[in-house]
Amino acid sequence: MPQTDTPPPNPPPLGQPLPWRVRALAALLRGFYFGRVRITGARSQPARTAAARLIVTSHRNGAIDGYLVLRAFPAATGLISVQLRKHPVLRWMFGGIVVVRDKDRARFRVRRGAFSDPIAAGCAQLRGGGDLMVFPEGSSEWGHRPLPYQRGAARMARLLLDEGTPFELVPLGLHYARPDALRSRAEVLVGAPVALPPRLPDEPERAFELRLHALITAALDAVSVNCPDAQTFERVEAEARRQMANGASYAQALIAAQNAPPAELAQTPRTRRWPWDALAVAGFCLLLAPILLVGWLAGRKADARNTVTLFRMVGGALMALAWLPCLALLAWRFPLPLAALALLAALGWWRWPQFVHGERA
Repeated sequence: MPQTDTPPPNPPPLGQPLPWRVRALAALLRGFYFGRVRITGARSQPARTAAARLIVTSHRNGAIDGYLVLRAFPAATGLISVQLRKHPVLRWMFGGIVVVRDKDRARFRVRRGAFSDPIAAGCAQLRGGGDLMVFPEGSSEWGHRPLPYQRGAARMARLLLDEGTPFELVPLGLHYARPDALRSRAEVLVGAPVALPPRLPDEPERAFELRLHALITAALDAVSVNCPDAQTFERVEAEARRQMANGASYAQALIAAQNAPPAELAQTPRTRRWPWDALAVAGFCLLLAPILLVGWLAGRKADARNTVTLFRMVGGALMALAWLPCLALLAWRFPLPLAALALLAALGWWRWPQFVHGERA
């Protein structure tokens, strides 16, 4: 079967962040959907110590993971699957250096040379002094341990070290208390920068690359979900949620529980729900009913738990384009009632995490 036409190759970036449209939309959707996105770990406020940063991160919740990375590193660009460039809505929501995997070539019939080589393009981004996020798993899955790490990040690190380009390698763990739940908490766990060794005299390229890959693997495992089986992961999640309800960091509690798995499921303490919370949440649902309904219906089309949030965001965002102008007309016609409903809905949006999920607002 002949291969389909594809967009022209994307030129190598030179240290530039993602387009402002993508960054603004990421902040808007991330802030609305998640109850709280917290940065924690070795550097709760990541500070630049090198001209460029290679950010290697876990992959848990599909394309939305990039939105969380942008919370910690707003100027980063990333490697993205070609499937995010095949639909006009997804092209509008996401940007980055396109990666064509073998399964993408079979599924979308994309020619091998249709896009720039991602390793070369990623190195160009780092040479230009920019931040680059890489998901070494290559795909996301909501499981009890990471998928096998690919060696793309290690290959870029090896090339840059060989040529003497200064950069910093930072591991990131992305953690979701409930990945498919509206207004639940998410956290970005920033690991300590990885100390990268120089290449040994007469060391083959492949051996050096494998040595770097082992360091990257260990650094990612230290900040990511990595349980021996699904039952242990379930107990670890429950313990992390229990500690989060008492004010602890969910990500750090989860990593600690992984290192010493509890023997049985923890009981999350009941949080206090104020009488007016139900009214406020009802106001939130009423004001944004079409957006929430379309988002919920879209989420039912997801093929796995790790893509539910993406489907909900896409469906809800498209519905918002139609519903928000309607609200503007209603506000012009009935300003006082709609203003009162909007204030009630804002309180419901804020109190939703505690009222629905038992998480502190």
